[in-house]
Amino acid sequence: MALRLPSLPKLTARQKVVFAAISVSPFVVAGLAANGLHNSSSTNPGAAAPAPGGGAPAVQVKPAHDTTTESLRTAAAVTPQCLYARLVPVGRTGWGIPMPAVWNSASTTCNLMYGDDPYRTTSRRGDPDTAIRTLQRNLNYCYGYKLTVDGVYGSNTRGVIRAVQKRHGLAVDGIYGPRTRSAMNWRLFSTRTNTWSKACSSPL
Repeated sequence: MALRLPSLPKLTARQKVVFAAISVSPFVVAGLAANGLHNSSSTNPGAAAPAPGGGAPAVQVKPAHDTTTESLRTAAAVTPQCLYARLVPVGRTGWGIPMPAVWNSASTTCNLMYGDDPYRTTSRRGDPDTAIRTLQRNLNYCYGYKLTVDGVYGSNTRGVIRAVQKRHGLAVDGIYGPRTRSAMNWRLFSTRTNTWSKACSSPL
């Protein structure tokens, strides 16, 4: 015995529009969430672009090396402030690079950020003024800026670092850290002749 399905009532034009809106809305919400449009005050450069015709955005997989702003802030928080400057040897040539460093250490894995004036915390150890001045002098010589060498990591110094990061294809956060250090061009100093190099390079 064959089953007979009940016939569906015919919908009016208005009922069809309402039904279509209800059917589509979950996908629209999902698309907005994926695009970050639920928060109009934030922008996400890695978000998927909307599909042609205004539909839900195509699925986009972020590359493994993509670094978000939040992870950058986390990394900066655990990296110590540069509290001195030291001459980092370049091979056995007698040349070296004066660069910000960790206090009482050979390590240059440290950072400087907006607000270092010159100490970041209440701890009064090291000489962050020297670290910031060393960075400012190098930015002026190797990149042609005219920063005031004042030992303060203010808005101007942060802006120059952002420009340098953009130039070298780095994440632009305005924080001088290990990645920026390794990508930057530096002026070298010779301990043998007590002279500075005329050109800048990135030997790290």
